[in-house]
Amino acid sequence: MNRSAPALRERFAVYGRFYDATLGGQVRALRSHLEIFAAPLAWPEAAEADADLVAVMMNPGASRPLAVPDAQGWAPAVPDRTQYQLMRLALHAQASGLPIHHIRVINLSDLRTPRSAVLFDALATLFDDRHSIFSARRAIELRKALGRSGVPVLRAWGMAKELDTLARSAIAVLGDTKVLGLTDNGVRYRHPLPQRADLQQQWLRAMCEQLTQGSSD
Repeated sequence: MNRSAPALRERFAVYGRFYDATLGGQVRALRSHLEIFAAPLAWPEAAEADADLVAVMMNPGASRPLAVPDAQGWAPAVPDRTQYQLMRLALHAQASGLPIHHIRVINLSDLRTPRSAVLFDALATLFDDRHSIFSARRAIELRKALGRSGVPVLRAWGMAKELDTLARSAIAVLGDTKVLGLTDNGVRYRHPLPQRADLQQQWLRAMCEQLTQGSSD
């Protein structure tokens, strides 16, 4: 499972949809989607294709484009350590005979900031919910992102209590989608990349097991 970052970059392409929006009287940098995919899928087909797995994370962190985005905001994106973990999950699934070649990442919030404290401060004062794909005003966009019925949804937005309101909104909107994730209370779901290496491996093994079990249900 411990594939190196260079080896993973050889197997997977990563594209994000970046945009700016004025929210709360301030122009903010955002990212609405991230597509992680491997051959035979290619760009730009991946943007419109149903994913094999949809992962819901906290926010895009320090994600940035590697080139000037196109007219729709799409550009190759710099992968981070969390996305490498998702790539490892896809490879393990493939080794188990599961067709996980395309992971779509969406977030509780599209706000791009690597500092959780900055995100939490923004969430506490920002009453315009358009930064979240789970806003009722973005329902059509969300349905398209989730794709066909039966695509599993990985809940992995972390354990911060500051996210509880957004998390509950997401859970309500997601309804009866097939759920993957590790949780103690049904609201906070463990992040793919906790600080300890052993917990990172524990998460990866548990998600591989859930994917395998889900495919046989």
